[in-house]
Amino acid sequence: MLNTKVMNYAISLELVNNNPFNNVIRPTPKKEIEEDKIKFYTLNELKQLFEYLDNKVKHHSNGKLMQKYFSELDLALFRFLTYSGLRGSEARALEWPDINFSDKTVTVNKNMSLTKSGFIVSTPKTKSSYRTITLDDKTLKLLKKWQLRQKEMLFANGLRDNNIVFTNLFGERFTRQDLYQRASRLSKAANLHTIGVHGFRHTHASLLFEAGASMKEAQVRLGHSNIEMTMNIYTHVTKEATEKTVEKLMKFANL
Repeated sequence: MLNTKVMNYAISLELVNNNPFNNVIRPTPKKEIEEDKIKFYTLNELKQLFEYLDNKVKHHSNGKLMQKYFSELDLALFRFLTYSGLRGSEARALEWPDINFSDKTVTVNKNMSLTKSGFIVSTPKTKSSYRTITLDDKTLKLLKKWQLRQKEMLFANGLRDNNIVFTNLFGERFTRQDLYQRASRLSKAANLHTIGVHGFRHTHASLLFEAGASMKEAQVRLGHSNIEMTMNIYTHVTKEATEKTVEKLMKFANL
């Protein structure tokens, strides 16, 4: 669709923030279906990703407000997705009262659901999706910094603050496609393979397993309705980690 391509190009230049054609409901493209596969970043890849984001924030520290807004948004957003393990639909629905900076927690009690009239904020489908999880200090610090920058931008543009945590330039929630495009552009800019938005959830799961979390602990934190879902991710990430270890061994000792 030509109009969609034109708008996406404008987004890549950050001339506009979102693509109105993304609200058109159409059959899911094959590329979007691939996002459901188990993709994640290793610790070294995460280091590369956040070094890129940190440098981008520093580069724009004395720049225009819009540049500061988007660079700090990306750092806070993808740090949050990586270290909370929330689904993209849950992160998009978040409101500031859901984050308790004193208790260092985030409460998940809503998500974004697709209806015939578009995306709406709704309650989770399963009881296990309702949860309150702990956040680390660095993620909370970045969220607080982002909150202040967001308020500054909303005030500068004369926009109402609707308490939404992650917003576009107009103070609105991102669409699913908007978020997916931000993740894809970020991966390419950081010279990493694309894992989509859901890949950051898988990355969080892999970090939990590497840190020694039990299967039950991971299930509760991720909000899985059954432990088989958690075990499926564990099987995939450990299999890939083993394959990468063998590759390193062969490169080191290939006699």
